[in-house]
Amino acid sequence: MALVFATNNDFKFREIKAILEPLGISIWQKKIDLFEPDSNSPAEIALEKARHAFSKLKLPLITEDTGIFFEAYNNFPGTKPKRIFEQMGFQGLFEKLKGRQRHAHFHTAICLMDYNDNYKIFEAKWHGQIAKEVILPEADRMPYEKIFIPEGKQIALSQMGFEEKNLLSHRAEATRKLARFLVEKQIASIKNRG
Repeated sequence: MALVFATNNDFKFREIKAILEPLGISIWQKKIDLFEPDSNSPAEIALEKARHAFSKLKLPLITEDTGIFFEAYNNFPGTKPKRIFEQMGFQGLFEKLKGRQRHAHFHTAICLMDYNDNYKIFEAKWHGQIAKEVILPEADRMPYEKIFIPEGKQIALSQMGFEEKNLLSHRAEATRKLARFLVEKQIASIKNRG
């Protein structure tokens, strides 16, 4: 079984590949700029990305969208974490949370499309809180990983090793849901042929 992951994000590709490949699901990255609708729903964005990618590639593929939601606000930074971070930086984000509760969650949606508009979406959330300072600012990690402390943990994502993060994260959970679906689909296909 083989899939294309249409994404420009090498971090996301590495995380998803590490879960799928041991299960016999080959995946390769196709760097492609995709249309992202203005939506507060990671699932809607992942679906539109998948439709756009499929129209260009005509191959079974996945797309992914992740937002981070500060619960003191409605949809902030939401599905625009990269743009918000580029505008505000860490100091601007901390300023927004001054005097407010710091609970937050990541929300990931992965969209599988295996032929034109035949799709399935797999979602997961990871709850935690925003730290009061940037943790390991020089780490080669995505920006929000340097300020997000998962529920039940005393350390930020930037302090977790790759394997530990990939056991627990929102993206890992959504990927495991995708993997279970693909494996069950493959088993059903083999049974039907028998």
